[in-house]
Amino acid sequence: MKNLIFIYFLVLITFFSCSEEKKESAKTETAKADEVRMTDDQLKIMDIKLVTPEKKSLSSYIYLNGKVKALPNFQAVVSSDISGKIESTHVLEGDFVNKGRLLMTLRSMEVIELQNQYLGIKSEQDFLAIEFKRQQELRKSNIGALAEYQTVEAKYNAAINQEKAIRAKLVLLGINVADLQDPKKATITSTISIKAPIDGYVHKLPVKVGMLALPETILAELINVSELQADLFVYDKDINLISEGQTVELDFINASIPFAKGKVIHIERAIDPDTKAINIHVVFTATDKNLILPGMNVRAIIQNPTEEKRTPFTVPISSILQEQDHSFVFCATNQKSADGKQILKKCKVILGDKNEQFTEITFMNEMPDDILVAQNNVMVLENERKKTSGGL
Repeated sequence: MKNLIFIYFLVLITFFSCSEEKKESAKTETAKADEVRMTDDQLKIMDIKLVTPEKKSLSSYIYLNGKVKALPNFQAVVSSDISGKIESTHVLEGDFVNKGRLLMTLRSMEVIELQNQYLGIKSEQDFLAIEFKRQQELRKSNIGALAEYQTVEAKYNAAINQEKAIRAKLVLLGINVADLQDPKKATITSTISIKAPIDGYVHKLPVKVGMLALPETILAELINVSELQADLFVYDKDINLISEGQTVELDFINASIPFAKGKVIHIERAIDPDTKAINIHVVFTATDKNLILPGMNVRAIIQNPTEEKRTPFTVPISSILQEQDHSFVFCATNQKSADGKQILKKCKVILGDKNEQFTEITFMNEMPDDILVAQNNVMVLENERKKTSGGL
């Protein structure tokens, strides 16, 4: 009888022990059902990147669209100040030229005639200078007639003015007037040099050798993209949030170019009849080794100075795993498991404001400062989690 009672108690103890083990096992499985563990190599193969969510509010920013434009002083149209024929060109389209570099040479009959006129008026001026001095001496001696003195004086002053005008034209054409007056160096040239007025790239070169160039003919177009302007469009509901001198961040939507910093230099005082928006002008410097060209689309990000400061987490939209009406992200920290694997936990979040690229999230629980979030391929992580948790 005693043996039967002992066996009965032994069976009860074994039964309760097995039940406790099953409960502990169930608890362990439940605790790990929302996790997936992966090595760094697995994350790399699956192209899963972990990023630190930023603490900023998307609603505290204003987004404006616009176009890149060259600054007026950083683009130039090249033409000749005198008619002539293209004798030779010294640059090609796409070349970078410094200010003063020779672009092309023109051969002109007019420049020959202009030099001849200068030499003629200069000779007349020298003769009239001698005659005027003689008339002054005669007037001092009360010998010469006043009318003759006044006539010589008028002709002399007219010759001086005419010489100055023609000399200014020659200087404008790049002809050294001092050499032209020197009997030893005097050589009448038939060509003039067309030089670059600014540093920049040769944007257009619509010329051919032998082509007739008139003063209104465009010989070349230059553009310098080291300093640029963005013309942005803002609607009247946001205009009071923008001020001259304000710093903006520029995103080049259709190009893989880093963000650039700019400054609002001018806000137009009229509404554009076509866009129904107010144009604002932002100047910025092109980032090193990045080709930013006029005509590119640009989006400006401007901080809203009146927005109440909030600090939700902001993550890329690709980080969000959507399941019916619930949203999740896969979170991790810099601490790894004992076997060196990265522990990624499925965390429920509440979505806030969002734009085309980012969304605000609020975690259900307090998160550590070193929290990381899977930036992409969250469905891959979810599938791996379901494999390890038995499809839960």
